[in-house]
Amino acid sequence: MKNGKKLLSLLLAGSMALSLAACGGDTTTTTSSDSSSQSSESSSAETDDAGSSEVDTSERVDLVFYVMGDAPVDEQAVEDALNEKLLEKVNATVDFQFSTWTDFQTKYSLELTSGTADLIYIANWLNFGQLANSGAFLELNDLLDTYGSDLKALVGEDALNQCSVDGQIYAVPNAWPEYVSAGIKYREDLRAQYDLPVPDSLENVESYLLGIKENMPGQGILTVTTEESQGTQTAFDAAWILNFKYPWVTQNGLDYGLAANYDTPQEVYDYWFSDDFVEDMKLMKKWADYGFWSKSALSDTNDSEAFKTGLCVAEIAGQNPSKYITAVSDCEDGGQGWEAGYIAYGETTGVIYPGHAQQNGTAIVRGCENPERAMMVLQLLMCDEEINKIVQYGIEGTHYEIDENGLYVNLSTDFGYEGFSTWNLRNGDIKLSSENDVLLNEMFDKLEAIGAETKWNNTDIYSGFVEDYEAYAAERTAVSQVMRQYLAPIQAGLVDDVDAAIEEFRTKVTEAGLETVRESYIEQWKAYCDSYGYK
Repeated sequence: MKNGKKLLSLLLAGSMALSLAACGGDTTTTTSSDSSSQSSESSSAETDDAGSSEVDTSERVDLVFYVMGDAPVDEQAVEDALNEKLLEKVNATVDFQFSTWTDFQTKYSLELTSGTADLIYIANWLNFGQLANSGAFLELNDLLDTYGSDLKALVGEDALNQCSVDGQIYAVPNAWPEYVSAGIKYREDLRAQYDLPVPDSLENVESYLLGIKENMPGQGILTVTTEESQGTQTAFDAAWILNFKYPWVTQNGLDYGLAANYDTPQEVYDYWFSDDFVEDMKLMKKWADYGFWSKSALSDTNDSEAFKTGLCVAEIAGQNPSKYITAVSDCEDGGQGWEAGYIAYGETTGVIYPGHAQQNGTAIVRGCENPERAMMVLQLLMCDEEINKIVQYGIEGTHYEIDENGLYVNLSTDFGYEGFSTWNLRNGDIKLSSENDVLLNEMFDKLEAIGAETKWNNTDIYSGFVEDYEAYAAERTAVSQVMRQYLAPIQAGLVDDVDAAIEEFRTKVTEAGLETVRESYIEQWKAYCDSYGYK
């Protein structure tokens, strides 16, 4: 595979230590006694649901599916119900194995190098791109054509293409576009009470925050820290608010002070050395002087409960529609008359898209002894409505029911909504909605309509990009250190002279090797855009 050895070295440098092979296919699963054996006649001819009559399913296959999170209490009961159906259709079972959230990155790596998984959850936050390049997963093109045609049609060519490397598909994404668009979450009740503008632009955010500060002296305004910063993108998370100004290809531009607009992604420009950057940092200085955040913000830790407990009136980093829905519920549960509001930055710039296809997906581990059956099972898990409901919600009547409005209602703490953490198996055509999902779906519909007007039609064109920084790892580290030391105070507005601080930062970051980093980065970025047709 192209670049496999080079990107494997990258993984080692990132402490992932992954090899090209993994084990799988031998682990057995305990199932209900009446479904543990199937006749050769009934199972070898299964075709319609699994995709092909050519595969011999007369021999039972037990597959291991590695997923994230913690096992539910009723794991075995749900697996038994699920496997009864899978045995009937393709003479196979699935045993879910769970990472737990403790040291999950290391566990995930070990599973790929020495584990038993056949199928595995993938995500860009689990380094899918690097792993696919290194050879950790099996190529799926032929398997999808032969044993997963219904699954391929469900997911669509565009989404599958986003999970490909050099023309080979390495994962099947879920079939429910989830909008994780960044934005500002704010106290709508205070906005209405003091007749303040909706905070949907830099100017209106400033007026909104000033209005609350003037009417409620002593009230905390924003909680911002270095914790939500993006390494080589942003050093201090107050800078997220600039997404109201720029139609960038991703939040906060690109990396290393570079930027590109969504409609013209290959036209990379230098943001750090621009007049816009100086103007923006002076805005941050003004907001810091207004007292919108603490003078100790650079060393403050992030309080995830700050909005819920009233310590701040808005959050501007790391917020998305799902977090807004949680805030709505928290306000209702609090009974204090509070009301949450949310504006996605893309509602102002016009750049909206759902999460990348690599956000939640499934791969077949290289070394899986029964890849054909694994694909057939994956197709059933996503396309068969009865089977999908079992794996996502448990046993109807025991773990959940559907109310008169067609909404999901949980009946048991032993298996909750998506109790197996199988976000990768979502199918929007048959996905059950809970009461809270009604508002979320309304938001998604609104964002989808905006995203449909973009050049790339609801496509996250950035998050499939995998940077290979092996050749400039030392310079990259040096640049990141300069950002923390010199850029963070500027973005936090905690410098006396913005112009002088920017000049010093520019000098230091150049000395750290910025141009070496940028030259290779831009070359890789443009090659990536070329490969996907983002021109």
